[in-house]
Amino acid sequence: MTSDAPTVFVPAEVARPRFSDAQLLFAGYAILVLLQFGLIWTKGINWDEFLHFSQVHDLNNGRLVWVFQTLHARMFAWVPAIASDPITQIQIARIGMLGFEIVAAGAVVVLARRFASRGTALLAGLIYMASSAVFLHGFSFRADPMATATLMTALCLLVTCRLRTGTILLAGALIGIAGMMTIKSILYLPCFVGAGLLRLGEEERTGRFAVAAKIATVPLVAGAVFAVVFALHQIGIASDDTVPNAVGSRASRFLGSGLFLRWNFTVSQFLGAPLLTAALVTTIFMVKNRPAGERIFILAMLAPLLSLIFYRNTYPYFFVFLFAPVCAAITPALDVMVNRYGLRPILAVLAMTPLALLVSQPYGLLPRQRAQIDEIHRLFPQPVGYLAYTSFVPDYPRIIPFLISGLGLKRYHDGRQPGIARKIAAGEVAFVLADSPPIIAGLEGKRIPGTLLKEDFSMLDGNFLHYTEALWLSGKKVCTGQGRQTVHIVRPGPYTLDGGALTIDGIPVENGRVITLARGAHTINHAGEGCVRLWNLPETPRPPVDYPPGPAMEGF
Repeated sequence: MTSDAPTVFVPAEVARPRFSDAQLLFAGYAILVLLQFGLIWTKGINWDEFLHFSQVHDLNNGRLVWVFQTLHARMFAWVPAIASDPITQIQIARIGMLGFEIVAAGAVVVLARRFASRGTALLAGLIYMASSAVFLHGFSFRADPMATATLMTALCLLVTCRLRTGTILLAGALIGIAGMMTIKSILYLPCFVGAGLLRLGEEERTGRFAVAAKIATVPLVAGAVFAVVFALHQIGIASDDTVPNAVGSRASRFLGSGLFLRWNFTVSQFLGAPLLTAALVTTIFMVKNRPAGERIFILAMLAPLLSLIFYRNTYPYFFVFLFAPVCAAITPALDVMVNRYGLRPILAVLAMTPLALLVSQPYGLLPRQRAQIDEIHRLFPQPVGYLAYTSFVPDYPRIIPFLISGLGLKRYHDGRQPGIARKIAAGEVAFVLADSPPIIAGLEGKRIPGTLLKEDFSMLDGNFLHYTEALWLSGKKVCTGQGRQTVHIVRPGPYTLDGGALTIDGIPVENGRVITLARGAHTINHAGEGCVRLWNLPETPRPPVDYPPGPAMEGF
């Protein structure tokens, strides 16, 4: 018997995604933070990180002479008490910088929420953290992560909060503190102007005067806080009278040294943030369709990109600072991309950059850095002066603290004062790190015009012996065939013979023996074959058998 009842077709249940979009986004944040936390302990330390952390030690030891752009030294002055070796100390400080990066990403999300949904705003923050610049340098020990978090938080307060007295005071204070962190904070000025215009445009005509008065108070508060922090920060700092002029000179050179000086880094950082770049181009074309107030604010948030034309130090770490307002401004374009392609394909593209960077990291660099610093500490248990392009041994005093960049080298050369030569002649240089072409040239008896002075090159030649890799130690080399000769000792103390016997000032000294030499001229006779090294140490130095070969410093 058959039934005449109609057949009912029940469609198969559409498979639902296992994870919601929000869960994927928050998982993305968690993964990025964990990966960066791992990089804190495995990624090599950049020369600029060594420089910044040396200022922490300089402050604690009364050697710091720079008040401007050294607030990080005050904020992290406690770190050396946590660990004994500089590498671990910098890694601990990096954890703090990662915290600042997370705050900056959160501020990106809050600002982006003005233009798009919560999901797209979260994507904007994720794009910021996943860009190659932020993924590799967002936790670096520099002023950039601190200033970015501070300025972006101030923008959030002015854009999203009611303009009460507390909001104005806090926003102004954050701006003033950021100015003490780094002079480049001025590059965010268009962002704050745009935020002010946005708030004015949202008010009724009758209330605009009150809003304008409140906004005008912000720079006054910022200036007052800057002055107070400056006064407090300079306590205990041995200020150099030439520093204010040097800061002004450096600022003018940073902003007037040419156009697109670091264009290669600019190109690589935009290639390392493909979604950001695509959304930026899209935003430029679609911004005209936004309401007037939002249009002005978006363009103002993109305005810091113009600094790429004239700003000198557009190294990869600079984009940690630069990309934060940009990521908040490109949110309308991200909305279009999500609606067209969906979130999951976008997240797949986003993941490619961090994964590629993880695979390509030179993980052998950090062990070499640790080994070289450990060896220096072994050879010189107490702090001694040294010459280097960077502050590679941050807890020891570098004799020329600003010899770190092309500007610093130019400033030194233009000063016509052979400070390096004078320090070597005074016996204040125990070792040299051959980490830049001018220093290498001097150690090898050569010269590079326009860098160090001729007196510096002369003193570098012959007063140091190559030990291992980039490390040169105070000492002399005496070779056969030169007969009775006069050798000038610049650094008094014990000298160990290595490679043969010598007669020094009429006293026979066997190979491996130690003799104490005073500063000045000494008569030395070498009757044997080859060359004898006189190491300015109480024993013949030998690198550990497990000392890792290879450079201890690399670029970005």
